[in-house]
Amino acid sequence: MTPSRVLSVGALIGVIALGTSFSAVATGASTTTAPRATSTGALTTYAYDNARSGHDLVDPLVKGLSASPSWDASLDGAVYGQPLVYGGFVYVATENDSIYAINAKNGNMLWRAHVGNSVSVSVVDTAPTLSGGCGDIDPLGFTGTPVIDPSTKVLYAVEETFTGGLHWQNIRHWLVAVSLISHRELWHRDVDPPHANNPNYYYIAAEQQRPALTLYKSHVYVEYGGLSGDCGAYHGYVVAVRSGSPSGPMWSYQVPTQREGGFWGMGGAFVSSSGDLYVATGNGSSNSLAHFDEGNSVVELSPSLRRLGFYAPRNWVELNNQDWDLGSASPIQVPNTSLLFAAGKPSDSGTVGYLMHYKLGGIGHGAFSGRACEGGGSFGADASDVIGRGAAAKTYLYVACGGGTEALEVHTTNPISFKEVWQPSTGAPNGPPIVAGGLVWCLDWNGGALYAMNPSTGHVVFTRSTDGLNHFATPSLGDGKVLVPTQGGVEAFGIRT
Repeated sequence: MTPSRVLSVGALIGVIALGTSFSAVATGASTTTAPRATSTGALTTYAYDNARSGHDLVDPLVKGLSASPSWDASLDGAVYGQPLVYGGFVYVATENDSIYAINAKNGNMLWRAHVGNSVSVSVVDTAPTLSGGCGDIDPLGFTGTPVIDPSTKVLYAVEETFTGGLHWQNIRHWLVAVSLISHRELWHRDVDPPHANNPNYYYIAAEQQRPALTLYKSHVYVEYGGLSGDCGAYHGYVVAVRSGSPSGPMWSYQVPTQREGGFWGMGGAFVSSSGDLYVATGNGSSNSLAHFDEGNSVVELSPSLRRLGFYAPRNWVELNNQDWDLGSASPIQVPNTSLLFAAGKPSDSGTVGYLMHYKLGGIGHGAFSGRACEGGGSFGADASDVIGRGAAAKTYLYVACGGGTEALEVHTTNPISFKEVWQPSTGAPNGPPIVAGGLVWCLDWNGGALYAMNPSTGHVVFTRSTDGLNHFATPSLGDGKVLVPTQGGVEAFGIRT
């Protein structure tokens, strides 16, 4: 039997309890407000698609940007995920275990579903194998970007929450299904991997759900990594459940390392046309060439999460030993090819980017590797674009470098290769980029600023100050607004087309 959840009443909006499901609606708003049937620039999953391209193919060219936010919604917690846009509404989930629907045009709050109690780091740190100072998000609630199923108008998100008293033994990760029509929680289910709180496997408190959720053919895929600092007994896991029901089987994949090997890139899984998932791991624990543990690897998984192949650099042991995570950014597809790209944290020799074929070739057998992100590693997720047509077309990857966005031009025919072609003309926008309205958009989450750049040259066209931002904050563009997730909610800048 699923434990009943402990609910709290939000000050901003009234809460209507309905057993274990409830909705919370702004004063005067209809309790059955439904998304419009169509919407310009809908964004229902991280980076617009399961290729994780970060490319909005719908919105027209942006010619102007408002000097200040058109609206700024203060919510009940920090927003780490990318704002979703669907049917004229903006959907975000906060670290206070709340899901919000906001009118994209004017910022009016339409409804809020508060679906659990967030978990403080002070409680997390009381769990076995953990100690004070673990983690950099406090409290922990919704961290990974949710996903919307337009066919059923249901939003799925994974929360960290308590199932009873405020003790580490009661910490769980629940997949929550919320109706975009009734605004109510339809159901929730436990999605912690097998062997939870078993000293020989992992402790739930040591796991963090940071990557975006992936929805593919009626299954929701959830990835787990560890807390900042690689604290405690944890493993990298991917789990999958059917999206339409709170019951039924759960499939899982564990990175075969003694500990670590986490999934923490923001972008979620890349799904190929055949339905296979590609995910990238952080450092494992093996320091022996004779004992490969899939740390610092790109792994191919079947829809049922059976491992089909992997790629790892030849220096994977060094990457393990030095915490130089290949998986600090999620893998993405090179447009119109069967190639993947991945780049991670910096090493002594500088950051290296890797191109690999869908059929992953094992240790050291990729398509090309070269220098990337000289300014300090790739973090979160990257984006892609093809500019021009026919023989004149150029393929670009926009990499979320710590020192500022970097554009790589990829040559997709023999010899396969890439080269750096630009960095921003000014500033250091270091967050995951998107391509929308004919521009590359990126946030500087250190300095609190939004940048828009020419996709061919890197010339900065617009820059605007923002509210305080979280690590690896990713903007969105849709319904005539550029949306920025912040430490206190979400703000929107108006565009002119």
